[in-house]
Amino acid sequence: MFSVSDAQAILDPALREQIEKHPRAQDLLRAFLYPYDAPDHDFLFGDGIVSPLPRDSIADRIAGRTPVLAIGSNRAPVQLARKFSPPHHHENLPVTMGWMAHHDVVYSAHITGYGALPATLAPSPGTRVRMAVTWLTHDQLSHMHATEAVPAHYRYRQFAGHDVVLDCGVTVDHVGSYQSAMGWVFNGDDVFALSAIKASNRRFATASQWDMIQYMARRAGMVARPEFVLRLMDDPVFRQSLAGPR
Repeated sequence: MFSVSDAQAILDPALREQIEKHPRAQDLLRAFLYPYDAPDHDFLFGDGIVSPLPRDSIADRIAGRTPVLAIGSNRAPVQLARKFSPPHHHENLPVTMGWMAHHDVVYSAHITGYGALPATLAPSPGTRVRMAVTWLTHDQLSHMHATEAVPAHYRYRQFAGHDVVLDCGVTVDHVGSYQSAMGWVFNGDDVFALSAIKASNRRFATASQWDMIQYMARRAGMVARPEFVLRLMDDPVFRQSLAGPR
């Protein structure tokens, strides 16, 4: 859950004030704050609690689990708490940080039911992007598929692990990833990398979530006010009409 104080992360003062005073502030913050704050170090998530994950315990913690990239909100405790709430909270979930070469984290050309433009992975030769790996049990992976709306919104695929370098030194032969079913190209050949995700040698223009909401509002011929984002949440036909390249 977010608090009104979390609105301080929104840099536009007029927008921040509108959200702080809005009766649906929680819903709006969930959209505008994507991909959410996340630790920049390895951690163990369990029952809503983030705990340290010492390097010498990682091998035991990840044994028998499937490594899956967490490039957007899935690396953030607030999203993991939402996805792995009861009755899916019984098992701990290790998260390890690292870098991925020759790829970037970009916005998917669709809008979530909670009003945010989510992330997907795109090839980008020469780019090095910060990412996390979640280590999932069979049951956790099955549940994660459901939360990612596979195959309607995302398709699950495997990448060779040679481009992934984890801080902890663990190597992966292959790593799973949720790839957008709508792709990542918007108007013309517009592709936008998430400014909230660290990277070097980026090839794509960067944008914040607020930038992208404004972009989609212009596509709809509307103004990017809270009411626009609430309509995205509440009107699936309208939301879907804005998806995909133009």
